[in-house]
Amino acid sequence: MQRTHEPDVPSIANRSFVRPTRPTRSELAELLFAKNVRPDATPPVPSVGELTAGLTSLARGLRRKVLIPLADEPLEYALVRRDGRVLVSIYETASAPEVHQLDHPVDLATLLEACARCALEQAQLAADPIARQIGVRTAERARRTTLSPDPAASAQSERHSYGEDEDTDEPLSFAFEARIHPERGLSSASSSRATTSADIHALLFEGILTARVRGRRLVLSRGPIVLAAQRMVVAVRALVDAWESGRPLNVKLRTGAFGIGVRLDRQERAELLLQAQGETLRAAELHPEDIALPVLRLASELLRALVRTDRTQARNLRVTALRDELRALRKAVRGRRRPGFTNADPERLALSLASEEHRTSPGCAVLDDPRSGIRYEERWRIDLGGLDAGATYFCGDRLVLATPDHTLAVERSTGDVIWAREGSGSLLMAGRTLVRTSAEGDIELCDVADGEPYALARVVPRVGGRELALAVGGGDVPPMAVIAEGTSQLVALDVRTGEPRWRFAAAGTRFETTRLGRLLLVATEGTIHALDVATGEELWRHVARTRFAWAPIVQGDTVVAVGAGRHGKLIGIALGTGETRYERNLDGAVRAAPIAAGGVAVIASGRELEGREPRTGERLWRRSDPGIGDGAATLDVDGLLIANAPGGRACAIEAETGETRWMRPLGDPLADEVPRRLEPVLRGAALFVPAAGVFLVRPSDGALLGEIDDDLVPDRIRVDERGWVYIAEESGHLAAFGPAPQLRVLKGGKR
Repeated sequence: MQRTHEPDVPSIANRSFVRPTRPTRSELAELLFAKNVRPDATPPVPSVGELTAGLTSLARGLRRKVLIPLADEPLEYALVRRDGRVLVSIYETASAPEVHQLDHPVDLATLLEACARCALEQAQLAADPIARQIGVRTAERARRTTLSPDPAASAQSERHSYGEDEDTDEPLSFAFEARIHPERGLSSASSSRATTSADIHALLFEGILTARVRGRRLVLSRGPIVLAAQRMVVAVRALVDAWESGRPLNVKLRTGAFGIGVRLDRQERAELLLQAQGETLRAAELHPEDIALPVLRLASELLRALVRTDRTQARNLRVTALRDELRALRKAVRGRRRPGFTNADPERLALSLASEEHRTSPGCAVLDDPRSGIRYEERWRIDLGGLDAGATYFCGDRLVLATPDHTLAVERSTGDVIWAREGSGSLLMAGRTLVRTSAEGDIELCDVADGEPYALARVVPRVGGRELALAVGGGDVPPMAVIAEGTSQLVALDVRTGEPRWRFAAAGTRFETTRLGRLLLVATEGTIHALDVATGEELWRHVARTRFAWAPIVQGDTVVAVGAGRHGKLIGIALGTGETRYERNLDGAVRAAPIAAGGVAVIASGRELEGREPRTGERLWRRSDPGIGDGAATLDVDGLLIANAPGGRACAIEAETGETRWMRPLGDPLADEVPRRLEPVLRGAALFVPAAGVFLVRPSDGALLGEIDDDLVPDRIRVDERGWVYIAEESGHLAAFGPAPQLRVLKGGKR
């Protein structure tokens, strides 16, 4: 058998030795660490193999910077070639990095020789022959390496400055001077241009950062000034979040000798505290914008200076993350600065709203007067793997369904498949138009008769926020589907042609909509927009000092909206003009969308339910919350607020007084599964309530009229005009139940 020959290693591999308890690398540590690094704060030395490989590539001119992350601690070494020397930096890799050492110069040849000796030392201590061979080869490679000329030795640092270091009219301003050395060509020529990495060291360029607060000047940082700017951006994020939610704030952050403190009270008065080198600058009675905007401008200018010096830093993950954060914060601040306006022609809007027809629940011969119990029997059942119960739509004589692989329609009386189309994507209904959207922004407008597309459109792919498809039109308004696209835009597509009729851009990624005739109310972030659905024209805009997380409701001539935050806010807006009628603070956080019931605005705040007069905001009653704040679905039936709570309990509340008309348990809150959708369905004089099963309840008194007791979880229910009930379960089952034939005794009949 052939043996692998082990190379001769003088005084190392061919003699016996006693292994010490800890290999010493003191010479290597003395070279890597500057004299001012405290012994108790000395970081671990990288593995000799990685360190030697990195230094070798620097010496041969293949790379100008090498990043060596440590495996055991969130630390990273940066080795940068400067002629015959290497600059050694050590820093943390957390979101707020701390620098242990920056650009400590070491002779490259000396450091390579130390690596070679350390590799031989480790080979001597290794018990495994292969490990000894690797150590020897590593040392040999380091000693064979000769220093090639630095390919970028002629590159000079570029000087950048921002801000005038003199008195300004602004309460807060910043200025900096920095020198940034171009580090182009950091990686080998074989590396992919598509590769991106997080290079923290690139952000650690040195400079001088100063601040002026109402005429007083303070040097905030000397050295890696981006670290101080990052701390200020974090403070601004906390400030903007508190400002949007209407809550007070008191935050203090530090990095090295720099510290920042920000306070905000409920009256939106902000206070800033800057500390550096034992000095303090304090400014009170500021607006949040006075702090946020100067900090965001400063951070943007620092990134712009870095990318201008080295274009490759545009792909640096740390740079892109900070730039995205700055854009989001700037957008949030500008959204709150955007002024509102009222409608100058309310008569025009009043005429369009007057044509809105009053809608009532469709009747049903079987359910119009259910004086006795109603029995149901199963008519058909199908099994569809991956059925999306939320995308189950009732369209005339068929049900349109969606699975991850197909869109199909089944006949409502038999369950037979009428048509099926392959393809995945989101399925939405806009009236009787089937809207299929793909992740790439392709849209198909399909006829529910055969599922085939009759029009195609393309929009900007949706990024952030939930999907939206809303059918608008009728009367004098062309039939359209309003769809959310991109990050913060709505587009109205003509469902006859697929062509866009209008687009509307707003601040924020989340849209909450309320339709009333020709008017479309769009709530996003801290603004409510009133749009004409025919043209997309903005009729009025209401900007509030709060964040709208739910769709507003319309009660008479008043729009009622609620703001999010630890203490919610109730806002009344004139429907015709957009003028503010009132703003009232609530006792607790709003936990659900406002509800319109019997001419009363019902608000779930904290653990209580309140009835408010919509035109004035005055409280009419208060009671304990029956579960609306916990996700109960509601329905207004002739002035009764029906609430179906997740715990298997339904109740009816008098909208005028807040009194409980009736309450009925519908399941075991501990043993029964909770349906995905809890919305009760009113058909004729019967209320279909999903819980452990589907229960038929008389709305006026809560009397139980019937029950569909099946093993399916009613994640989504549909009821047609015949009284048939269709139950969809998320696991992939769909079943149809029809009223069973019954015999009734007719009074006055002859024997």
